[in-house]
Amino acid sequence: MRRAELVDRAQAGDVGAFGELYDEYSLTVYRYIYARVSSSALAEDLTSETFVRALRALDSFRWQGRDFGAWLVTIARNLITDHYKSGRVRLEVVTDEIETHDRQTEGPEVDVLAAATAEVLRDAVAALPDEQRDCLTMRFFAGLSIAETAKALEKSEGAVKQLQLRAVRHLAKVIPKDLR
Repeated sequence: MRRAELVDRAQAGDVGAFGELYDEYSLTVYRYIYARVSSSALAEDLTSETFVRALRALDSFRWQGRDFGAWLVTIARNLITDHYKSGRVRLEVVTDEIETHDRQTEGPEVDVLAAATAEVLRDAVAALPDEQRDCLTMRFFAGLSIAETAKALEKSEGAVKQLQLRAVRHLAKVIPKDLR
């Protein structure tokens, strides 16, 4: 009930409670967005905007079988959709910060293979039907439970399990065995 208390306090105007909600959910929201946009800078911007919109609409949130995290992911999903629908996305080129290599690596070939594997996976997930892609993104990138994913997608838990199973089976068919 800690989350419910935080939401109630935040709705009553307690800024600290909303800050605690941000601390608890920001990584989940960021992971979900990053998995969909593949740019850390854009994911950070959309994560911030998600919480700005959540703060503005906090009074409208009701505990009608819906988890607060699922509500945030729904806001994020709508922001991503709006972002890609806008003409602005065709004009902007997002450049992520250059990764610094403070750690020792096994060599550049390991990094190249990892990037190629990630690209194949990203492309395969992007090619999934929208519902399957959203399901996998919420479950494995954002770390939501089946129940939370079901609430965010407005589906039953059984339907989410089926979406996940179909998506994973499809990925197993399209991703080469040596990359799994």
